Amino acid sequence: MPSALQITRAIREPGYSPPGPNAPPPPPFLVKPTTVARAAVGVYHRQGAASARRYLHGKMKAWLNHANPSMAGNARNTVDGLDYYIASDGEDGRPMLELARKTVVVLPSGSIDVRIDVFLGDASGVAGRVVLWDGPDFHPGVAPVMAAAYAKALLSLYPERTATTLGIWQARRGRVAEVDVSAALAQLPAADAVLSQL
Repeated sequence: MPSALQITRAIREPGYSPPGPNAPPPPPFLVKPTTVARAAVGVYHRQGAASARRYLHGKMKAWLNHANPSMAGNARNTVDGLDYYIASDGEDGRPMLELARKTVVVLPSGSIDVRIDVFLGDASGVAGRVVLWDGPDFHPGVAPVMAAAYAKALLSLYPERTATTLGIWQARRGRVAEVDVSAALAQLPAADAVLSQL
C-alpha cells in the first residue's frame, strides 16, 4: 500500500516512483538515519534534548566518522536536523500530546498508510506534525498538498477535537510549513492526483 510519505516524496522530487514489491531492501545507510532520527524525536519529547542527542550520537557515532564522505555527510545532516528540530520545537512551544500514530486514509485512487509523528495541544484543539528526514526539500507553496492526507488522518485520529494545523517539518533542510487543516483538506484532489501516478 502506498504511503503519505511517498506522496510527499513525489511532490518534492518529480519523477519519483516508489520501489516495487520485489525490489531489494534499501542499503542501511539510506534507512538507518531516518529510523534513528524518528526514534530520537520520541526520546526528545519524552526525556528531553540531552537524552535525545545522546541517543542519536550513540547510534550514529560510527557513521559520523565514516571514511565514505557521503555516509558521513548523511549522518551529520541527521544530527544537525535533530538540533534544528529541538530548537524549532522550543520556539513553537505547544505541548506534546502523543507520538507516532498510524492510520489508513482512503482517497479516490486508493488507500494509503499515514503516520503522524507528533500530536500537539493547540489553544483550540489538536495539531499534527510530520517530520521528514529524507533529502528532498520543498517549497512552502506545495505544503498544503503534502499535508492533505495527513490532515484527513488527523481528523480521523482525533474525531472528538478540533484539528487546527498540520506541520510539515523537513528537519535536514531547516524547513517548516504550518498548514491550516482546512487549507490542507482543500488539496485532497491534488494529493489524490499524485497518488494516482505512483
